[in-house]
Order: sequence, then C-alpha cells, then structure tokens
Amino acid sequence: MDVHENERKKPNSFYIEKPFESLQASSNNEVFRVYFKYLVSDETLAGIGVSICDKRDRCVFEMKKPVILDDDSEDGEVVGLNALIEALDTAIGMRIKVVHVLCDSDQLYQYLTGKEQPTDDKISTLVDQLNFIQRKFGYFSAFRVTQDVNIAFKLASDAIASAKTLVEKCTICLEQFYNSRMFSVNTCCHKYCHSCIRSHVEAKLLQGMKLPECPHEGCKSRLDIESCMKFLTPKSYEIMVLREKEASIPPAEKVYCPFSGCSYLMSETEVLEYTVDLFIAAKGSGMRKCVKCHSLFCKNCKVPWHNNVTCSDYMTYNQAENEVKLKSLATKKRWRQCIKCQNMVELVQGCYHIYCRCGHEFCYTCGAEWIKKKATCRCPLWDERSIAHNPIH
Repeated sequence: MDVHENERKKPNSFYIEKPFESLQASSNNEVFRVYFKYLVSDETLAGIGVSICDKRDRCVFEMKKPVILDDDSEDGEVVGLNALIEALDTAIGMRIKVVHVLCDSDQLYQYLTGKEQPTDDKISTLVDQLNFIQRKFGYFSAFRVTQDVNIAFKLASDAIASAKTLVEKCTICLEQFYNSRMFSVNTCCHKYCHSCIRSHVEAKLLQGMKLPECPHEGCKSRLDIESCMKFLTPKSYEIMVLREKEASIPPAEKVYCPFSGCSYLMSETEVLEYTVDLFIAAKGSGMRKCVKCHSLFCKNCKVPWHNNVTCSDYMTYNQAENEVKLKSLATKKRWRQCIKCQNMVELVQGCYHIYCRCGHEFCYTCGAEWIKKKATCRCPLWDERSIAHNPIH
C-alpha cells in the first residue's frame, strides 16, 4: 500500500495504515471484509491483528497491537472481542456501511451470530457492546473461516514479537510492564515497576531513612530525587526532598524553625544570610528569621524571639519550667529522646528500630543502640498494633 512511513507508525508498536483517499468516494454498498485474530503467547502477553480490505482485497486499514494481560483480561476471548470492537469502530469512522467479519474462532463466531450467549460477565458486556456497534452498519454479517485470516494472524504474531522488546519484568513483583511504566535507577540501571519502587521508597521514608538505596540485594546506588517525582505522591516527594536536605546539612549547621506550624529546616548559613539582609544587627545576636514562615526566633534558645531579653535571662526564667513540661509530655506520649542529638522521637507506626534524623539508631523500647543494623538488646522488634498497613498519603 502506498502510504508514507510517518503515517503508519504509532507509539507502543501500534501500526495503523490510513485509508485510501478514494475510499470516501466509494459506493455506500461496497462490501468491506474485516479480518481479526488474537494470539496469547503466555500468561502475560498477547497480540491482536486487524485488517480491513475492500472488495478487491486491497488493505485499507491494518493494526497490530501487543497486549499485556492482567487480572481483568485473563481470557484470550476478551482480547479478541476488544480487537474486533476497535476494528469496527474504525470502520464506522471510515464511513463504511457494509461489512463482512471473517472469524476463525468458533466461540467468538457463536457470540457474533447470537447462537450462544456468554456466561462470563465481562465477555457478556463486550458482546452487548458489539451488538450495539453492529446496528450502526447498513449491513453486517459474520462468517466462520479457517484460512482467510492469515494476514491478521501475521499482524498478531508481529505484535507479540515487537512487544517482547517493549516490555520488561519487574524483579520484585515478577509482573511484566511496558517500558514506559518501569523505573530505572540511574547509576546501576536496575529496573522496577512504579508500584514496587514506590512502596520501597515510602517504606524507607517511614523508617526515617535519608535517600533510599536501590532495592536490589547488595546494591548501594542511591535513588535520584528528581527521577522519583514520576512515581511518588506529592506528599512522599516532599518528604524525600526534606530527607535529601537533611543529609546535605552537617548536624552542627542544622536550624529548625521553632514554630510548631512550620518546623522548616535551614542551614545556619542560609538563615543568617536571609536575616542579615533584613536586620543588620542580627549577626551579633541569636535572632533569626525563618525563610519559610518569616517569623522571628532565637536560634540559641530555639524559641520565638525574646525581644529585650538576653538568652541567659530567658533560659534562667524559662528553662526549668519548659523542661518539666517537656518531660511530662514525653512521659505521657511515650516519646523517646535520642542520646546523640537530644531530639524527642515519637513512634507513630512501624517497628521499634528507630533511625533518627541525625543518623543514630536505637531501640524505641529501652533506648539501647543498634550497631550495624543489629539490636544490642532483647526487646521485641515490633508490636502488631504499631505496624503500618497503609502507605504515606
């Protein structure tokens, strides 16, 4: 067929030939034959081939399409019916009025002619859809054949062959996916489906990890934060950005906004430069202005800015009272204090192995240090009531 190559190729190995320009001028009574074929290669991959030919058996439309089977497409008949529906929709779009469907599947032929009614709900829905499409033609007829679908058979075979270069198996769930639905770790090139790599990253973020590593056993490649945007939820991506920022700032340089509604992380250099641009005298004091919420606070006392009160006076008047309140609240909430950075840690869900944002690892139950990913105490690792059942939202 004389068609420009650019008009034929479509993404994901869909190859469609446009109709002849003379087709629209043909008689409304001209008969067009629709050949279709489906092939199932294995439990996860199938291919469909469709060809529409005029009365001189010239091909005016053809399609080959790979299909990855899932739980909703267990039966090859479903693939075949979908192929025929797509072909007939195309014929209607080409203003074809009379069609003969040539079918080499006895079961699908029985459905098309109404000689047998499907018992499967999904197939029944597709057959109803076919019956609706049939009424749009001036004349519609189905024929049971054995040899005349060879052209469609070849298209279906080619679709499967091309699909094998377009799909890959996730090494975690062992399911097959199109390349566009796979994530590749930039440095090591290990590949996973979006669902599995998302679950891996979210689990590590819940554990307080910094930048998660590739889930492949023994691989130490760090995931690139920008590439993770394609599969993470906005909330998870925001947490990952924070983890990367925490990892990039030395512990002595970290400054957190003390206002509970903010708690934004900044480096000492960043917040000082931002504050000095607004208040020249800030460099000689502990006054800082949050880059995010723009509130003034004291970086020494880690409290809202105490104007006209020195840090030593503020601590004298407030430290003892605040410490009592904090310890009382920590006891009530069953918080634990990291012995390395002195920050309070609350276990919301998950196991009792705590990975503090400062890098220290310890047991949430007794506070004993974890060394080389192993506990030094005999406390239980988890409680069923604390295990996370849902991903980060």
